[in-house]
Amino acid sequence: MNKQVFIIAALIFLLSTGGYIAMPMFPVLTDVHSITLFQASCLTGVYIFTQKITPIAFGAAGDLFGYKKISSIGELIRGIGFLSLGVTGNFIALSISAGIAGIGGGLAGPSLQALLMSSGTPSERPKLSSLRSSATKTGLLVGPLLASVVIWTGSINVIFITAGVLYLLGSIGLITLIKGTSPQSPIHKGKAFLDFKQAFQNKRFMRLIIFMVLYYILFAQLFVSLPDYTKQFTNHIQILFLINGITGVILQYPVGIWLSKTKNRQIFVLIGVVSFIFCFSIIGLFHTFTALILGVFVLTIGQMIIVPIIDTSISNYADNSGNMGIYFGISKISDGLGRPIGSMLGGILLQNTPSMVTWYVFSAVGVVMFIYHVIFLQKAI
Repeated sequence: MNKQVFIIAALIFLLSTGGYIAMPMFPVLTDVHSITLFQASCLTGVYIFTQKITPIAFGAAGDLFGYKKISSIGELIRGIGFLSLGVTGNFIALSISAGIAGIGGGLAGPSLQALLMSSGTPSERPKLSSLRSSATKTGLLVGPLLASVVIWTGSINVIFITAGVLYLLGSIGLITLIKGTSPQSPIHKGKAFLDFKQAFQNKRFMRLIIFMVLYYILFAQLFVSLPDYTKQFTNHIQILFLINGITGVILQYPVGIWLSKTKNRQIFVLIGVVSFIFCFSIIGLFHTFTALILGVFVLTIGQMIIVPIIDTSISNYADNSGNMGIYFGISKISDGLGRPIGSMLGGILLQNTPSMVTWYVFSAVGVVMFIYHVIFLQKAI
């Protein structure tokens, strides 16, 4: 892999750190502004919603004008949004700022992913995706630690300003350190809109999107039902994120190298799905802290296997059109649908049923994923 790949990965780490500094701090805004916890939750919702929905429309922008240009503009906008969150006070201004940050993320996301995936050869794509995941998980570990240090300043606002500065630095890094793609010709621009329509008409790609929705329903439990369940054993719920993050940092890239050398990726997707089923089954069968830790570790293994293969498949679909941004943008639908559905389902089940029922339900979702893959995805991945 070339030098640019590792520079992009370093910038993804910087940007991820900025995101994980700020994201957990939205509820804390109640301590410094005259807003309720519900309003603070709405700010989180505005940021996530705008960041997950807008890529559907913004994905084509990178194809039209260049991945480097659009990703740097997007991160610049996101940085401005977070800086604004750190200096504004009333709820309306905070909502607008969160929306600006989310729109910037939605603009940058598909282009930045396409920029990385197009910086290597097709055979290197599992490694490229794994490198991106490793950089993101490192940011997941460093971000909260840096936020803890910033909190010592006594000002919550400084956290959002710090996040904004990191996004601005990431934007500058993309502009100055990365070799960009050339904007498309007017003729190719017209074709890009046709490819947008064709992507939605591609049955295999749409089947992959449905599979990804199921994946995100299960993955969302790492941030909703599993932390809440952990409180039965300890108040240190961050141990789940440490297990997920550290395991990913250590093993994700070696897994990517391993996947890049194999031709039969179908079997590895099934192994990843079985890992998800095993995770929730073992937590449901054994009501112990050890089972929980083992379950989260196995879930992380499944995630490390599935994500690089999915990213590679999306890139391969895009090869036929040359519009990788469109395909990665549309693929964000799965996250925008699956994560909220999983979050709501996990919360409802854990609150209204015995925890064992919750884990068996998600094990059943994993079984549905397995069957769906066998029936519909044998030629789609």
